[in-house]
Amino acid sequence: MFFRIPQMTWNRLRNHRITQTIPYWIAAVMVGFLATGYAILFNWISKFSSNWFSEFPWLIFIIAPAAFLIGWLLVIRFAPAAAGSGIPQVLAAIELSSDREKEIRGLLRIRVAVVKIVSSFFCLLGGGAIGREGPTLQISASIFNFVGNRVRKIWPDTDHRSWIVAGGAAGIASAFNTPLGGIVYAIEELSSVHFYKFKMTALSAVIVSGLISQAVLGTYLYLGYPNVPSTGFDIIPLVLFVGLVSGSAGACFGKSLFQLSNMIRLRVIGQKKIFVPLVSGLLLASLYFFVDRRSIGSGSEINSDLLFGGEGHSSLALIFSRFASSLLSYLSGCAGGIFAPSLSIGASIGAEISKFLGNDQQNILILSGMVGFLTAVTHCPFTSVVLILEMTDHHSAIFPLMAAALVAQGVAFSFDSKSFYEKAKIFYLPADMIKTK
Repeated sequence: MFFRIPQMTWNRLRNHRITQTIPYWIAAVMVGFLATGYAILFNWISKFSSNWFSEFPWLIFIIAPAAFLIGWLLVIRFAPAAAGSGIPQVLAAIELSSDREKEIRGLLRIRVAVVKIVSSFFCLLGGGAIGREGPTLQISASIFNFVGNRVRKIWPDTDHRSWIVAGGAAGIASAFNTPLGGIVYAIEELSSVHFYKFKMTALSAVIVSGLISQAVLGTYLYLGYPNVPSTGFDIIPLVLFVGLVSGSAGACFGKSLFQLSNMIRLRVIGQKKIFVPLVSGLLLASLYFFVDRRSIGSGSEINSDLLFGGEGHSSLALIFSRFASSLLSYLSGCAGGIFAPSLSIGASIGAEISKFLGNDQQNILILSGMVGFLTAVTHCPFTSVVLILEMTDHHSAIFPLMAAALVAQGVAFSFDSKSFYEKAKIFYLPADMIKTK
């Protein structure tokens, strides 16, 4: 005879808070392993393509267009929702009501996650200036949504948004190894209005996925341990200036990215679309070959060189090439994020200002540039500050970085009241919802 749990006991177990949280832990474990595996492969492919192009620079004119085309074809053929960063798709899914399950699955499902990973690898192989952070967020949200769809058969009252928000928070935490950053981003961007309903599930998802990530990759810092001396009030005017410049650049980047994306979506139709990834690849190859060899890849090596006094140095050519290559990589239609490229552009701006002014506290200006540019792109100043603080373990720099974020947010808001992600989510909302906005 099989052992059977009495109905009353089963009902109590099923409705207990801990029991309802266990599926989130299971999804978080899956995210932790997948995110770390994705990070390892992403970094390996980035180094491989960089070394290959360094040895045979002319090959980029062949490989970049071909790789961009394959990455684009994978998206168009198998999962159109896998294009680009992934954060606009997550925001759109959060905005959809639970009765639109088909549309939500179209944005967040396992096929989308698989295509996201493979397409981003091809884009990176071609030298794409992309990051893995936005894609990791959509991949994580897709896994959580997959688990949530099955769990809701037992708990039908569970809000689908709780799964998506928890998945997004776990994705950010795993991508950057920044648990606080994951929580703050969930509050500030993903679900500021409803977060109080999801706080425990999001927190537990971040903790579990973060522990898995650290178990696999170790207790690393995304940006390492740069030397940032104690700062006094005299650094504040310089930090504010860096925030102004990097914030203006970030606002221009976000606005340009949306307008160009929208133009391609509306004006390039039919078979002409195939030329977008091809032209993007050729233009990126030209930037690499003729302007600056550091215009490809996520930009993590640029950050390390600038922060730790490596062989690399900032220049106007570097800033321009990183700005343009990030735009081209995103516009190609492949999967790929803009978080990491934003950090490298902001770091280059901060280093260039420091060099121009002859300031001996370069690293604080580099970090301020990162915060300023990222804030302007995302319109999330608190997230930007917390991420940089957790990436460097320099909490003593909190006030200068907050000052830079404040200025950058003001500048960005003067350009546009909505971030690129907020505006780009209309590409993934049903037509009837767009008309009512």
